[in-house]
Amino acid sequence: MLLAAEETPAYLPPVVLLLCAAAVIGYLSVRVRVVPIVGFLLAGVVIGPHQLGLVATTETVEAAADIGIILLLFTIGIEFSLERLAAIKNFVLVGGGLQVLLTTGVTAALVLAFGSGWQTAVFTGFLVALSSTAIVLKVLAAAGRTTAPVGQTSVATLIFQDLAVVLMVLLIPLLGGSGEGLPEIARALGTAAAVLVVVVLVARKVMPPLLERVARACSPEVFLLTVVAIGLGTAYLTSLAGVSVALGAFLAGLVVSESRHSAHALGEVLPLQILFSATFFVSIGMLLDLRTLLDLWWLVLLLAAAVVVLKAAAATAALSVLGVGTSTAVAGGLLLAQIGEFSFVLQRAGSQAGLAPAGSGDDG
Repeated sequence: MLLAAEETPAYLPPVVLLLCAAAVIGYLSVRVRVVPIVGFLLAGVVIGPHQLGLVATTETVEAAADIGIILLLFTIGIEFSLERLAAIKNFVLVGGGLQVLLTTGVTAALVLAFGSGWQTAVFTGFLVALSSTAIVLKVLAAAGRTTAPVGQTSVATLIFQDLAVVLMVLLIPLLGGSGEGLPEIARALGTAAAVLVVVVLVARKVMPPLLERVARACSPEVFLLTVVAIGLGTAYLTSLAGVSVALGAFLAGLVVSESRHSAHALGEVLPLQILFSATFFVSIGMLLDLRTLLDLWWLVLLLAAAVVVLKAAAATAALSVLGVGTSTAVAGGLLLAQIGEFSFVLQRAGSQAGLAPAGSGDDG
């Protein structure tokens, strides 16, 4: 009786609506042969605060979406071993480095041509240079092409982008006229490098015997909890050291991949990853305000087309240098032609430093 009289928890209605909308619209998308990601995005548009308003507060959804990003990168890291990552190190350094430099440089040049200062131009270039790791990896996984040449080159570029985010976040206060300068950047980058070394050592020496001991306990619950704790814990610890959460989760997956129980770990985590990743895409759909889109549809289409063309061309040129073939370079360029979730993080950091996209203020 007392249980029946309790009020409904505040977090429950938005979670239930989100899952129901994602399931229904995702099912309809599959029926019409459209990738489920599109259905999840549309579900967010429909139930979000700007349209029907069925989910007026997004704090719970955003928290679940953050977990979705971590688990998605974690599972991809499990599928990649350190050997496979070492095999594509040239893709990471050359392809990823060229993509970030070309995209940032061309974008900055265009913004400068329209009269903005160089600080604003570079900041805008940072925003455009990043692609969505979650979306690209989901598309590759759905197509079964994660380990194909286009998957390897795209993932390598995304890894470099996640590494570059660390430097971009440190440079934003300097672009805004504050910050301690080069010593602060050098210290943070040194910390990030130390984190990478520690992760490799743990993957080689600590993780295989640890998972072996847990697996021998013959308890699926304990094994699942251990694997999830490794993923979330590593992401948290690396974030404290200044490394992005996404990269930390990927590194955690690499750590687990060195164990002979990596396939078992992947099977246990995958259902959770699917659930929370769907939440992430729904949360992105909630950001869209259709009224604003209808008012400025021509400007939105123009800018979207410009970004897609610019990024596709820059990424294709960067990947072509790797000698992977024209078709693979073009496919990779198209995969990387969208704006990433970390661009929103950089935009918020830039706003606090007095920077705006293209110098256009709050409406940038």
